Amino acid sequence: MLPDDKREKKFQIAGLGQVLWDVYGDEKFIGGSAANFAVHIANAGQDAYLCSRVGDDKDGHELLEKLNDMRVTTAGVQLDIFKPTGRLNITVDRDGHPNFHCTTDVAFDHMRLDSIWEDLAPKMDAVFFDALAQRSERSREAIHSFLKKATTGLKMCDLNLRTWNATSEQVVNKSLALADVLKLNKNECELLKSGLRADGDDLSFLRQLVQKHALQLVALTLGADGCYLITPTEEEYDPGYSIVPLDRSGAGDAFAAGLVLKILQRAALTDIADFANRLGAYVCSKKGAVPAWSFSDLNDFWEKSL
Repeated sequence: MLPDDKREKKFQIAGLGQVLWDVYGDEKFIGGSAANFAVHIANAGQDAYLCSRVGDDKDGHELLEKLNDMRVTTAGVQLDIFKPTGRLNITVDRDGHPNFHCTTDVAFDHMRLDSIWEDLAPKMDAVFFDALAQRSERSREAIHSFLKKATTGLKMCDLNLRTWNATSEQVVNKSLALADVLKLNKNECELLKSGLRADGDDLSFLRQLVQKHALQLVALTLGADGCYLITPTEEEYDPGYSIVPLDRSGAGDAFAAGLVLKILQRAALTDIADFANRLGAYVCSKKGAVPAWSFSDLNDFWEKSL
C-alpha cells in the first residue's frame, strides 16, 4: 500500500515500451501504448516520462518534438541509428473499430537498459508496460530489467495480447510475475484463459489470477459495457458511458492512465472505475489515440451523459 503522504503529491509515472506513428491514410498521430499512456498522464498534470526507442530519422525526431510539446519527458527515449521508427497503419470501420498493421524490426524492438533508464527506474511512482513491446528478446530483457529496478513503483501490465504461442506464454507469465496491476479486455481474457488452459467464467478466472500472482487489482474492460475491477478484497462493476464512438484506437491506453492515477491517489474502487471509464469513453469520442483533454473537459463530458 502507498503511504498516506502520497495521496496529494504530484506523481512521477513512466510509460515503458513502444512509441510510433499511428497512420490513418494521409494523417498520422502519436501512437504506441506506452507513449499514449504517458501523454494522458501529462494531461492529468503529473510528471510523465516515456522510456522507449525511436529511429534517428525524421519520424523519430518529429515524435520527440511532439511529445515534448505535450509535456512528456523524453530523456528515456533512445535513438537508434540503424533501425527506423515504428509505424502502425490503421483503418477504422464504420463502428469505430480499428484494424492494425504494425511494422516489424523497428527501433522499439531494440531497447536496452542504459544509464538513463537505470537512473529513472527507482524514482518512478508507477510504471506502465505491455506485452507487445516485449515481442523481441532484446526489448523484453530491457523492460524486465527496468521493472526490477523500479523497486517502489506500482507496476501495471496492459496485456495487449493478440496471439498465443510459446513466446507470448513466456511473456505473459513473466509479466504477471512482475506486475501489481493487470488490465485486459474481453478478447484478451478469452485468449489468456485458453492459453493457460483455465476453466470457468471470466470473473472466476481473474480472481484466480489475483490470488496466484499476488496482484493488487485486475481490470477487465468490456468496451461499451464498462468494466470490472477485482482486488483481493473488493469487486466493482461500472457500466461505463453511452457514446457514439469515433475512434476506439486509444481508449484502452486512456483507461489505463486513469486507472493508475486513481490507484496512486488511493481513490475508492467505485471512483477508480468511473474515472477510468470516463477517460476511455472521452478518447473514443475523438480522432486519434491522444486527443488533448483537461479535467474540465471530463466533467463536461460526465454532465452531458447524465
